[in-house]
Amino acid sequence: METYDLIILGGGGVGLAASMYASRLGLRNLILGYSHGSELPIGGVITTTNVVENYPGFIRLTGQEIAKHLENHARDYKDFVTIKQEKAEEIIKEKNFFKIKTKKETYTAKTILFATGTKWRKLPDSVKGSTEFENKGVAYCALCMPPEEDIITNGNILEIGKITPTTKILTKEGYYKNVDGFYSRDYSGQLISIRPRFFNEAVSLTPEHPVLTIKINKGQGANYWKDFNLSSPEWKKAEEVTTNDAVLYPIIKETEDKNFFFISDYLNLKTEGDFIIPRKTTYTSVKIKNKILLDKDFMRLVGYYLAEGSASRHELRFYFNKNEEEYISDVSYLLEKYFGIKPKINHKDSGSAISINSRIISDLFKILFNKYAHEKNIPHFMILLPESKQMELIKGFWRGDGCMREKDFTFITTSRKLAYQLRDILLRQNIIPSLQKRLNESLNKKTNLLEGREISFTKDKYHLTIGGAFLDKMSNIIGIRHPKLDKRKKSTSHAWIKDGYAILPVRETNKSDYSGKVISLSVKDTHSYVSKSFIVHNCDAPLFKNKIVAVVGGSDSSAKDAMVLAEHAKKVYIIARSTLHPEPINLQRIKANKKIEVIEGTQITEVKGDDFVKSVILDKPYKGKKELALEGVFVAIGHIMLSDLAKPLGVKLNQKGEIIIDHKTSETNIPGIFAAGDVTDKEFKQLITGVADGCTAAYYAYEYISKDKNKIGY
Repeated sequence: METYDLIILGGGGVGLAASMYASRLGLRNLILGYSHGSELPIGGVITTTNVVENYPGFIRLTGQEIAKHLENHARDYKDFVTIKQEKAEEIIKEKNFFKIKTKKETYTAKTILFATGTKWRKLPDSVKGSTEFENKGVAYCALCMPPEEDIITNGNILEIGKITPTTKILTKEGYYKNVDGFYSRDYSGQLISIRPRFFNEAVSLTPEHPVLTIKINKGQGANYWKDFNLSSPEWKKAEEVTTNDAVLYPIIKETEDKNFFFISDYLNLKTEGDFIIPRKTTYTSVKIKNKILLDKDFMRLVGYYLAEGSASRHELRFYFNKNEEEYISDVSYLLEKYFGIKPKINHKDSGSAISINSRIISDLFKILFNKYAHEKNIPHFMILLPESKQMELIKGFWRGDGCMREKDFTFITTSRKLAYQLRDILLRQNIIPSLQKRLNESLNKKTNLLEGREISFTKDKYHLTIGGAFLDKMSNIIGIRHPKLDKRKKSTSHAWIKDGYAILPVRETNKSDYSGKVISLSVKDTHSYVSKSFIVHNCDAPLFKNKIVAVVGGSDSSAKDAMVLAEHAKKVYIIARSTLHPEPINLQRIKANKKIEVIEGTQITEVKGDDFVKSVILDKPYKGKKELALEGVFVAIGHIMLSDLAKPLGVKLNQKGEIIIDHKTSETNIPGIFAAGDVTDKEFKQLITGVADGCTAAYYAYEYISKDKNKIGY
């Protein structure tokens, strides 16, 4: 059982600040990051804030960015702070200490700090229809994905839960842009999974998450192809997408040519004139030029390495069948051309290995493209190179890990990241490949032989298959005409490229129950990002384009929500129970926006509609009527205090459930228990005031412990 001077319940900004200050005072402290009731990441509720404009020293930054700054500061005191993603389930007060139980462990502490924060408040049950129309026009934040869902980032495919403020993500327009903010919440309900043709991994979303779609209008009978056409793109809720729709995936438009790079940009080595100096020079050392031409030939060498290369401590090596003389000769030529080293060629049984002995080159390829087959990748700057250079990478990769089958060409790799990168650069060649994942468990169900030896698979395999209407283009890239091209009379398209998008018919949709955290991103200006298989919007505002909606609540959050909705909606009402009271700067923005109308001193008593919200009933007439026609209701009516664990300890709470504290010391009525941030009875609640109160609590916890250093006996 571990014992700490201070255990902090909650890993938000307040808890992190308290930890940092406690560490400065020499207190061993533990942050339990899931203690605030909803399993937000370390950083807490501020990570759900799109933009922070009122934290001194930072004119404008995302909530995720400021959370990361606070976390890094706390972690810098590594000798004193421990951070764990655990949720406190029970707290027991003993004579001289507190015992905190989680599902994993039990900890003891001399003092504890509640920095547990709040969670969103829903419309009360007394509002008729509020539950019935939830996710049918009544929204709290339905624009999210589970944290393990993948999205496309700069040179990677990454779980949305692992995105950081420095990550660039692919947008609807085909350009990479910075994340502008993060939203995270607890969600219990259904997820919709959408699986398109060609990109065969389904994407899971909450039902109202907007997806960019195109309607496929098919002709009838013999006129199927004659009358076939595609509609204009439109945003649809995930739950409304059907197999009559197609989803869109952007072809990367961002291009940045680069004619050369320097080895010294990637390896920490000195240079002498035009040459790079190795760490150790021997009589066999070969001078290697620091400047590497980034031309078509080099990109073909990259393709060879991604398919058949390996890099050890001192050696770069490529493997081929000994009958592939053309490829063996080509790799040998390229290695000597770029690095001035004549490679060795060793033949054994049916295989051939081409190698050069150079730690510099081996390290360079490991850094640029990775060492292990299942982790190989293309660096982002090569993703942006012109299509003519990328064509050679495709050619080199196919020569190493490609094959020609009866109806198509196929690439195979064990690297998930590389498979998706190859897919995206093939799209730039106006080729839509089919991308399929084959699990290693299913691959091992049958006996697999290699040169008479039985082998098993430890990694999943990814197959990129090019056939149908794209067979001719692929033949031109690799320089091998597929025999099927001369046999077939026509080819049928099952996916299309139009206006810079791959258009992929939806193969199937499914529903499943889910309970846990969901996350969405905010992207400035474009308001979109790309999942692993199609484009989604970063908020549900576009679903209400040219519609009339309302925001319920009078806080600053209500004002911000109304301004976002006003970018799309025809009209936005703000319905406030008392008065609208945002920050003055946002109040000015609301008054200046002609689309926004404020209704003060009014509450909703009923939500009405059929399959979707049609109107709300007000408790008093507005412009002579109690019924207000609406097509969406967004709720921002405050928060519920997460103080449940404090009450059994005898900690005094007020009627709102806020923990009552001494506003000078942040101490509660129970000695050794402190509280800070949104969970307390402080009137003004902002991150900056919570951070200050967290630091205050840490200082007075130190004072409390200093009075009797032998309270627990160490």
